[in-house]
Amino acid sequence: MRIIDVQENTIGAELGISAGDELLSFDGNDVSDILDYDFYNDGESFIMSVLHQGEIIDFEIEKDTEEDLGLVLDDELKTIVCRNKCIFCFVDQLPKKELRNTLRVKDDDYRLSFISGSYVTLTNVVQADLDRIVRLKLSPLYVSIHSCNSELRRIMLGNPKAPDIVKQLEYLHNNGIKIHAQIVYCPDVNEDIAESIEISSRYCESLAVVPVGLTKDCNSKLRPVNDKDAKRIIDIVEPLQKRFLAEKGTRFVFLADEFYIKANCAVPSFESYEDFVQIENGVGLVASFKHDVDEALKDSVTVCDKVRSVATGMDAYPHIKECAQKLSAKSGGRINVYGIRNDFFGPSVTVAGLVTGGDILNQLQGKEIGSCLILPRCMFKEFHDVFLDNMTVNELSEKLGVKIKIIDTDGYSFVKGCAEL
Repeated sequence: MRIIDVQENTIGAELGISAGDELLSFDGNDVSDILDYDFYNDGESFIMSVLHQGEIIDFEIEKDTEEDLGLVLDDELKTIVCRNKCIFCFVDQLPKKELRNTLRVKDDDYRLSFISGSYVTLTNVVQADLDRIVRLKLSPLYVSIHSCNSELRRIMLGNPKAPDIVKQLEYLHNNGIKIHAQIVYCPDVNEDIAESIEISSRYCESLAVVPVGLTKDCNSKLRPVNDKDAKRIIDIVEPLQKRFLAEKGTRFVFLADEFYIKANCAVPSFESYEDFVQIENGVGLVASFKHDVDEALKDSVTVCDKVRSVATGMDAYPHIKECAQKLSAKSGGRINVYGIRNDFFGPSVTVAGLVTGGDILNQLQGKEIGSCLILPRCMFKEFHDVFLDNMTVNELSEKLGVKIKIIDTDGYSFVKGCAEL
């Protein structure tokens, strides 16, 4: 990797390394990306090879873990793309409309799994990659299993060359890599849920089961999870949770909130989600949100006599409405909650994170909004104010003629954001 700068008063500067040099290897292992550098930069003893002014120099490094090598690298990661053709791939279901370009990128990169918690299938790794994961201690990883039956998994992934996931999990587990896994449940397809949960429990720290997400442009051979499917999956998982809790001290397997919503069942208690390790997968969001709202309402709340509104997805709508009524009773005023039907992707897509600006505009025009429309941050591109359909917050605000406020998706932010206007 090319060195673009060397920070002053660091080991690199003392060694005479300079911008334009190339970092070649650590302990004989080629430097592939920033993960190699970060791992050894935290180490104490190693050999670092650098190409300096046309000469390869081996530096024997002895340092404290907190000492920084001080090298600034040209560290842009070239994303490892997905080799699969999953029968349920959400990217392949996207409408032929103008969307953010990044939405059409299909990554399957174990490095991003470690860095940002994205799920990977491990179908595009070879043994050398698994060895590197172990050597650099890239733990935890987040792995999409879907089925522990190799033939069924290959069908689901649309990849006849997909390696045996169980062998991969076993190798990583036996070498100290912690794994959080997921199964995307497709009715009438991977009905081996119980067997896959049992096998996964030998090698993984946690497992989320989530319902397949289908847009109006989905694979015609698939169908969405219905109320009977959801109830049956709950009936499979809950006894396993009890057994795992007794045997392992953790429930291990957790269901996405959508299962309980579709089955019209009460969402489990806040405590039953333990450390909420799968919350980014839609597991425990409702319980966590309601708990945070109740905790926030124990404190004093700013009195408000205004009308304000909240827009969310259809799944969250009844729960947000319940919390809004509690908040309104304490803070005053009125909070309208609007569940937005997803016309852009199709009505079977019911989560708030996939609501578009166009759907909000079409469905809220002429409705009472009041002094402010409050939207959850999950509707927007990270660090930006752009919806999935490229509409900006300013455009929506101008067309609706109201102020728009974006808040984080936790219950504390909801109370604060709705009360302090």
